[in-house]
Amino acid sequence: MRLLIVEDEERTREMLCKHIAWGELGINELETARNGMIALERFQSFRPDIVLCDIRMPKMDGIEFAQQLRKIDVSCKLLFLSGFSDKEYLMSAIRLNALDFIEKPINLDKVREAVREAVESRKKDKQKRMEECQLQEAYDEGLPYLRQEMVRKLISVPDSLHVSKALESRETFLLPLEGPYTVLASCMYWQPPQYPKDPRLVQEAVLRELNMNNKLASLQGICGFDSRNFLIFILPGVFGCSYREQRKVLEDLYAEAAGIIGSNIRFCMGVGESVKEQLQIPNAYRTALDVCSLHYYSEGDRLIFANALGGNRSLATDWNMVRSLRGLLKQGELEAARSLIVNWTKQARAARDLNIVRLKDSYFQLLLVILDTAVQMGFTDTDEDMERRYIWKEIDRVPDLASMEKYILSFLDLFLVPPEGEGSSAKMREILHYIHKYFHERGFTIRDIADHVDLSETYLCSLFKKQRGGTVKEYISSLRVEKAKELLLDKELKLYEVAERTGFTDANYFTTFFKKCAGCTPSEYRERMAK
Repeated sequence: MRLLIVEDEERTREMLCKHIAWGELGINELETARNGMIALERFQSFRPDIVLCDIRMPKMDGIEFAQQLRKIDVSCKLLFLSGFSDKEYLMSAIRLNALDFIEKPINLDKVREAVREAVESRKKDKQKRMEECQLQEAYDEGLPYLRQEMVRKLISVPDSLHVSKALESRETFLLPLEGPYTVLASCMYWQPPQYPKDPRLVQEAVLRELNMNNKLASLQGICGFDSRNFLIFILPGVFGCSYREQRKVLEDLYAEAAGIIGSNIRFCMGVGESVKEQLQIPNAYRTALDVCSLHYYSEGDRLIFANALGGNRSLATDWNMVRSLRGLLKQGELEAARSLIVNWTKQARAARDLNIVRLKDSYFQLLLVILDTAVQMGFTDTDEDMERRYIWKEIDRVPDLASMEKYILSFLDLFLVPPEGEGSSAKMREILHYIHKYFHERGFTIRDIADHVDLSETYLCSLFKKQRGGTVKEYISSLRVEKAKELLLDKELKLYEVAERTGFTDANYFTTFFKKCAGCTPSEYRERMAK
């Protein structure tokens, strides 16, 4: 700790410095000043934990110095020295929160004891502040999740016994106990090259940033992700599509949220109808979700209001159309097949079905027929990478109807690929070049290749299987094994180094992988090559 001695008598300063073993008391830095003015200047740079200060000094006495000190630092421990014990000085010391008042002539043992107590007191203060900071940090870190949980309660069981009681803590949950309220539902679609391995980490980061946002706090609103990963906002007040209904406030909130979420995510917001009380919030939530669904049919609107609802009807998969598509593909009628898909999109746009999962499923069925027919006709082969769950995941990430139509239509190009001689095509050369350049890097995936050559993963796998006769995974695996064999010839390289240089993070998994592909372990292969 740091100690500053403020004493105008040079002999006293020297005695205090030389005749007390400060290190034994926990003092590892010591400075002195001969009056209050100098001490005040020195305090700014030295920042002592404890000040041992005489009261009677020229230019600026100890009391005046301490008064100025308290304006800068209220936690520094003050110990006064004085040859006078009148009540005025004692009262001043008390008001300035002095820890001790030591009378002159100085008794070094009393000074030691006073400083020892000051050190212990300072340690306790620092420990207390550290614990308070840790508690505050834990509270701040947990606050977004507390508010998210409140959002989930309000949109599902607002009559829960705990909800109203918890909302009484306005500092935590912000929302007033009385309505009206407006609910906003937001959907988030990642741009294809940027889709994260774990979206939850991105959601958590967004949630933390939003809860630190002054705009949302000024509106006394709370937000959180629901069980379907929609970002839900609950705001006090009435908001609508006209500027008289505070539309500008929502536009500003959208801009703030979009800035936090970032350009890699397509972010849309549906504004539900305002409700008068907490018990009606679930209805407002459902309306907001319906409005949010309309974004799938729009091509630019980022903020849609409840007045846009109406005339929506369900659109289930037309199985006769699906069978017709299969027939057209088998007959080679690609233009007719294309027209059939385009016409289905027109029907979807007219219906504006609010069940987007049902709509996506209809396109999912169309894609399955296209891929299955392509396999039957020899335009591509079945691929383990193209299981239904994998294909559905791709379809589910498509952000709007126009993009969905484009995505499905792209697979008709499979029927245009000649059955032979395509290994030298420009697209395949690009694919192979990229694989050879990056196959050895950690985390290298089929998605990386697809993003680079601007193809969907499903289409890439189909195209590769047809033109190369094997899957993308098999090709990458063969490259890694051959590279590993080459590296194993260098006896100086450890097995974990060979694993790392061929894209593996786990040496044990590398050994298993190598044995499966090469028929022996890396060590056995190295021994054979050494003979």
